[in-house]
Amino acid sequence: MKYVYHSSKIQGLKTIEPNISTHGKSWVYAMQRPECCLMFIGGTGDLVNQTGFVEGVSYIAERFERALECAYKDQSGSIYTLDATDFKSRETSFDAELVCEHSCDVVEEEKIENALPRILALETEGKLVIYRYPNLPEWLPTDKSDIVKKVVGWVEKYGLSELEPLEKFHPDILERVKVELAKKKVA
Repeated sequence: MKYVYHSSKIQGLKTIEPNISTHGKSWVYAMQRPECCLMFIGGTGDLVNQTGFVEGVSYIAERFERALECAYKDQSGSIYTLDATDFKSRETSFDAELVCEHSCDVVEEEKIENALPRILALETEGKLVIYRYPNLPEWLPTDKSDIVKKVVGWVEKYGLSELEPLEKFHPDILERVKVELAKKKVA
C-alpha cells in the first residue's frame, strides 16, 4: 500500500498533525480507501449515524429519521492523500483504522463541497451501504440500548454536557440514561 487517506472538515491543509482522540494517544488517523473517509466529513457521531464496515464495505446506519441529511447535507471538507509508510494497523478497536505517530505531509487534496451527494453516489456504486431508519442492521438494537450504554460511559468520562446532544437527537431515551446514571450515582 503506497497511500492512505485522511478526512478533515478543514480544507487547504499542507500537513496533518497528530491529535489525541478517544484512544488517548496522539495519532494521525487514516483509512486504506478514500471513499471510507467520506463518512467522517459529516457530523458522524454515533448519536446521529453509526458507521463501520461489513465484509470490507462501508456502511452508515441512520439512528433516527433523516439522520443522513442531518449529518452530511452541505458539509464540506477534504480527503487528503498521505504516504502510507509509517501507518500501522490494529492499534485501535476499529480494524479499518490506521494510525501514525508523527505529522504527515499532504500528497494530494480532494475538496468536498457537499458530502451528501457524494455519499449517495457511493451507495449507487455499491461502495457504501446505507441503512435508513428504522431499518437498522441486525447488530444494532432497535431499542437504542447501545446508545444508552455509550452515553452513560461518555457522561462518566466527560461529564453531564454529554446529555445535551442526547436530548437533541434522542429525547425518547433521556430518562433511561438518567436512570442508569442514578444507579451508578453519576447524576
